Amino acid sequence: MLFSFFKKHEQLNTINKHLGDFQGQFSENQKKAILNSLLLIACSDGEYHQTEADFFEQAATLLGYRLNHDYANELSSFSRDKLFQLLNSLNESQKDWYIITVFGMMYADGEALKIESQYLDALFNNMGITEERFEKVLSKTQFIMNKDKL
Repeated sequence: MLFSFFKKHEQLNTINKHLGDFQGQFSENQKKAILNSLLLIACSDGEYHQTEADFFEQAATLLGYRLNHDYANELSSFSRDKLFQLLNSLNESQKDWYIITVFGMMYADGEALKIESQYLDALFNNMGITEERFEKVLSKTQFIMNKDKL
């Protein structure tokens, strides 16, 4: 058990070395807001599947945010207005990354439900992300993924 703790810690250090610049682009509050919104989408259907938990943990690791045992309470400490303010403070490149990430969370458990889509719409509307931009970002992402298969 102790060995697995050190191995996991070593993996996090390796990830942080490679993603330090990316992680440094976000304030701690922006990271919390992003993770809070992912948690809202994951739990919107009343269930929190293991695949959603895994996706959530990967997003936290990518952002360089250490989750504690009570992360749900910590992340949900923002008011709704503060959450939208922080998400809206993301720059355009960060918003593109966010689009891909929340879309991934929507499908993390295998299917996107209407309630998850409604949460996504509310988040995007408050961030000024249009349907056209959403589709453009996903289209670019799909193109890149398909290009790698060639």
